[in-house]
Amino acid sequence: MDKKLHIGIVANTAFNIYNFRLGLIKALQLEGHHVVAIAPTDTYAELLKENQIEFIEVKNLARKGTNPLNDFRLMNEFRRIYKQQKLDVVLQYTIKPNIYGTLAARLTNTHSICTVTGLGYTFLNDSIASKVAHRLYRLAFSFADKVLFQNTDDLEIFVSNKLVSRQKTQIVPGSGIDTVRFSPEFCAPKTDDEITRFLMIGRLLKDKGVYEYAEAARQVLAENKNVEFHLLGDIDNDNPSAIKKEELDGWIKDGILQYHGYAKDTRPYICQADCVVLPSYREGMPRVILEGMAMGKPCITSDAPGCKDAVLDGESGFLSKTADAHSLVQSIRNFISLDKTYKNQIGINARKRAESVFSQHAVNMIYVKLLAKL
Repeated sequence: MDKKLHIGIVANTAFNIYNFRLGLIKALQLEGHHVVAIAPTDTYAELLKENQIEFIEVKNLARKGTNPLNDFRLMNEFRRIYKQQKLDVVLQYTIKPNIYGTLAARLTNTHSICTVTGLGYTFLNDSIASKVAHRLYRLAFSFADKVLFQNTDDLEIFVSNKLVSRQKTQIVPGSGIDTVRFSPEFCAPKTDDEITRFLMIGRLLKDKGVYEYAEAARQVLAENKNVEFHLLGDIDNDNPSAIKKEELDGWIKDGILQYHGYAKDTRPYICQADCVVLPSYREGMPRVILEGMAMGKPCITSDAPGCKDAVLDGESGFLSKTADAHSLVQSIRNFISLDKTYKNQIGINARKRAESVFSQHAVNMIYVKLLAKL
């Protein structure tokens, strides 16, 4: 690429940029581009700076709620930042940067590439807030150069509702997994103690499938004592679908789930698991499943949008029906009954799929090629 670009990476938290876009930023820097991170500040802003990445704080971005005056201030703040930084293009993630950042980019003649990483509860329900979101997306995406989606279901919803023209759309398979960091080589050889360990990782929310996981654990443990069900993640008290602490305490007390709280590094827990489980109701692309696959673990997930795009059923993982504890029980029973050779082969297939389709390099190259076209 001849021209070196001044690029903004925009999201609703510095956490998001550091955890999901750091590899992309470094790839763009290797191409010779100047990259700035643009987001509200948090503890991860300093980590970005430690990685020699310029950080620009956004002060008017409230992650939840829609206040017209605040959102107008946010759009103006984006416009001022894009103009002051003399950006050639912005890569925008999460709802408000995708909408108000794109409008700001239009006002400053800045190219914009938006990535829709998933559809939230508000967007999918027939409410006033949903109707407002649809109209704002339709307006903003009429100005975007490109709109990327992480699964085909989300893309088709936007196209069928005329929120974006199909010609502008493209699939990007997630945010990219660091297959060096998430690798089977991280794990020490497991001791064969005849216990099958399942692991669910995620925020403790109803729509992540926590209830189905707990019910499946209860049923399977009633018939097989050589099984363990582990849970990793924190309670999101600000979310209306959060699991109540007393419910979690009950599962722990009854010996149904072994709870480990929140862990910044999930790899030691994945190493100990024989199978990673995520019975989510909907994802953009389920990162925890991709991380499990990258570490050579068979995975069980739902046939929901996003989740079903991650695994090839019976080849690199297994699918159960969405919001269906009975179906999840059957998938877990089937996995337990598999011989060791087949389980190992599923893990090998999962690792290969993670490397070829979902690796950081594969995803980063999609963005590099899009920028070359600009």
